[in-house]
Amino acid sequence: MADSRPDQHGDSVFTRPARGRRAQPALSRDRIVAATIALLDREGAAALTMRKLAAELGVHATSLYWYVQRREDLVDLAVDEILAEAAAVLPGPEVPWRTAVKETAGRFYAALTAHAWAAEFAGTRPLIGPNAVALARRIITALHDCGGSEETQAVAIRAFSNQILGAAATAVAMRQMRRDETDRHEEALAAAVSDADALATANEYFDQVLDLLIAGIDAQPRN
Repeated sequence: MADSRPDQHGDSVFTRPARGRRAQPALSRDRIVAATIALLDREGAAALTMRKLAAELGVHATSLYWYVQRREDLVDLAVDEILAEAAAVLPGPEVPWRTAVKETAGRFYAALTAHAWAAEFAGTRPLIGPNAVALARRIITALHDCGGSEETQAVAIRAFSNQILGAAATAVAMRQMRRDETDRHEEALAAAVSDADALATANEYFDQVLDLLIAGIDAQPRN
């Protein structure tokens, strides 16, 4: 969740005018994005290069540059695309703020954790695509309705942003460790200094953390 003003993010695939199709009818931005997601899902972030993607699409790498300028454009487009389903089902304005913020944050988190690479990239790239902005704005709007001071709202916005992005990255990392290094994971869990630490290591507790954040907002003085 970030400031969505284009001037705050410099050159971005989302702030440049989109080019139309070239003469080659088989290639389009939609097809490029779909192939990028498929490659990332199959081989991970390290595998994504312009040359490899071009080979996947059966075109020369130079053909891609009509639609995107660099690898980071592919990343930004792919991350925003996997958020499309979550952004399409936002709670309406009549939904109470607690419900709206929890549902939207949950869908944001679920979309990021459904693709390991998305959680990784979301913490390092500005989320200014239309789907990311729609999700962020719905959370911000809900938190503005909480009735707290401007400072409380600002802190709450930051807390929810950090929770979504940080929890997604942690969940994906733990999932990878469980899958690839079971023995090491068990050793890390055994080394935890308390039962609470062990539970926090073994469980994501995403919804419970949201409940704690909401309870903290409710406990703040109202204007």
